[in-house]
Amino acid sequence: MENPPSYSAATTRLDWLSIVAAYIPASCWTCCCLVDRRFYHHFAPRLWQDPLVTVRQLGLHPNDDLAWYRRFIHKYATGARHETRCMVKSLDFRAFALRASGLYSTEASERAISESFKALPRLFPQLVCLLVDGHSELDPGFLGTGKNDIITQSLELLDLARCRQELTSNLFSSHMFHGLVYLDISYVPGSLRNALQSSLNPTYLPQLRILKAPGREVDDVTARLLFQTFRLQLWSLDLSDNRLTDHSVDALLAQCFSAKSFRSHAHFEVEGKVAAPKSIGDHQYGPFEFIQESSHSASFEHPERYFADPPIYAQKADQVELQEWQTIRSDGISLPVMVDAGAVKKALLGNVLFSQSQITPSQPIRDFHLARGGITHLFLNNNKFTAHGIGKLMRLSAGRLQHFECDSCLYASPVTSPYPQDRQQLHIAGMFGLSHILRPVFSSNLRSLRVHHSVVTQVPGIITERLPLATSQRLSETVLFKKISRVYPQRFVPDMNPRIASLMLTNIPAWSTGPIVERLTSFLDLVSVQQKAIKQAGLGTRSDHITILSGLRHLRLELNSNFSEAELDLSTGRDIDYDKLLDPGDDEFSNNTFSFFDDMKPDMPKKPSMRQEPPKNDDAERYSQWKSGRLKSSPYSETESHFINYCEDASNSWTGNVFSVPVWIGPGTIGPHAAVNEYMWNLQNADLRTHVGPATPDHVASGVPSMVYIFRAAWDAMVFPKNLAQDLRNSGSAPLRDVAGAIKEYRARTRGTAQHWDGNIELLRTSGSSRYHTSEYWR
Repeated sequence: MENPPSYSAATTRLDWLSIVAAYIPASCWTCCCLVDRRFYHHFAPRLWQDPLVTVRQLGLHPNDDLAWYRRFIHKYATGARHETRCMVKSLDFRAFALRASGLYSTEASERAISESFKALPRLFPQLVCLLVDGHSELDPGFLGTGKNDIITQSLELLDLARCRQELTSNLFSSHMFHGLVYLDISYVPGSLRNALQSSLNPTYLPQLRILKAPGREVDDVTARLLFQTFRLQLWSLDLSDNRLTDHSVDALLAQCFSAKSFRSHAHFEVEGKVAAPKSIGDHQYGPFEFIQESSHSASFEHPERYFADPPIYAQKADQVELQEWQTIRSDGISLPVMVDAGAVKKALLGNVLFSQSQITPSQPIRDFHLARGGITHLFLNNNKFTAHGIGKLMRLSAGRLQHFECDSCLYASPVTSPYPQDRQQLHIAGMFGLSHILRPVFSSNLRSLRVHHSVVTQVPGIITERLPLATSQRLSETVLFKKISRVYPQRFVPDMNPRIASLMLTNIPAWSTGPIVERLTSFLDLVSVQQKAIKQAGLGTRSDHITILSGLRHLRLELNSNFSEAELDLSTGRDIDYDKLLDPGDDEFSNNTFSFFDDMKPDMPKKPSMRQEPPKNDDAERYSQWKSGRLKSSPYSETESHFINYCEDASNSWTGNVFSVPVWIGPGTIGPHAAVNEYMWNLQNADLRTHVGPATPDHVASGVPSMVYIFRAAWDAMVFPKNLAQDLRNSGSAPLRDVAGAIKEYRARTRGTAQHWDGNIELLRTSGSSRYHTSEYWR
């Protein structure tokens, strides 16, 4: 909740103009300024604070932008009073002078704007926001050419995204950037490493809190340098569209997350708690921690699950801030803090108007200047992470993250797959098996989330160049969907974390054979049920001091680009020789099979152009014949117990010490749980008796006892096909259905009924070439 106003702010009588000014249209501001000094005091700042946006609201045609800007800089601003020029707080070029006009070419336009940057500190001494995203030819180097002795106000927001000019290494050493809070250098050429070693560091940017650096070819080495440079100073970091892998996760956790945990046992009855019976772990997984459930937490049905956290009361009346040792998670009521350029600019300019009206700044303004506590908003879209790396990051972030984005990640087995031929041709993407880390017991502060759709649908993405799109889609929604539903039966549902207000699901296929549509519509049904339950909880609350959470209020479904009818009809599943299609020895098979990790692809020698018979998968056939009796291979031939002892070397131990734990292997006989049966079968392969880890709620739901350790390698191997050619034959030829059309039909069918969810839902279709910058909306 927002902090209460100060005594002076609460007792000061407000001018009614400060209230109504926000509702007066821009076309009337000039007239209002002419009424008297009192009106001028309220409306002149609105007229001048963002002139490029204001002049567009006043009707300036885009063809006249550059001519007007030259007159504004060289005539109007130069001749204006110093007090008037100090009212200019923002220059937003994002929708200004984007086309050539009159006698000026695009190049001349950009050069004229770039040269005007030299005069900005002198013309507009109180400028705080400069946004040039969309002007690729602008040269930001002119910003650092002004003399430091004439700079009286530092910029607080600088957006240089998609600038084609390489930034000079010492650009940010100018006093003009000393107070910078928000910096966007996305898709700008040049080495980020050189910038970090010169001027992009806390020495010159001590107030920087929000850094956006997508598309900078940042690898793990550069990322580690970035983390070591800023440590806990940043609270929002965007490293999307780079080359990061799981190897950067440990450095990110060690440098950019404080050791303070926001998790608490106080909510055990509602949410459960994190328990670590032994202080052990390994480097890949991290500490071995379980979720210890209460009688209600596992089913998400506690009657108080929608209650917001009560406020924390201090023992001393004059204690306003928390002590260094205190941590309090967010109450789950206030709106999530937005960190895009538009939201930050709006908040900063709003703070200026508040200060002029002697109104206490709003809560978002104070949030931009948070003390150094580490990352709370993290963007890792379109990198090379695996589901294991993302799971480790979320678990070890100690509940600090409030907003997290990772639109896709590879689901990789911890060890080499026992079916290497299929793995060379097929890669699986998704976040299944991670729904439990989104619960408040792990993600205590999480309010908004953007992740792969599989966290809800349990349908994986398939990355391959050998299969037609329609065939890949059928395979993912039939055979692989059934595997994942059996191995990781818990998908994310709204009541898993009622504190999440915004959910964005990415990479949703445009066409579906049924499961994706069914899972998305059933998720909307569950959101509707949550909505009704929250209203009922509010009506049933007798105390006026209990605040109810809002639940999920925004859902965005991001669909992949549509593929043509020719691609839909390319394969019906009947006339394809899958053995030939998947034969590495065939003439048409490429040795450069697509991999999610380009730098991890094995160097395969080119095979001679000759047809080879695909090897038979005896393991799959023998497993299908196992109907009764106890397994006779190791480890079951060596013990009658359901556990075997596993020892971990100090080199791979999380604490650096050797440890041993009893690992559950099951009875070795056929039981009622299919996933457990296959897990026991896989344990006969010694290579899969590795990577010990704690049983998660998914494992428990599949039949594993709670609070035991299992071999994760044997469990994860169940996701991958044992016989890909046979699985392709079993995927059938079901017709594909338009996902967007199905969602629209569902919304139309439920509108006006008790089943209708009144939250905000968006359908967004991304294009393959410009996935994050071009979109088509339907609301």
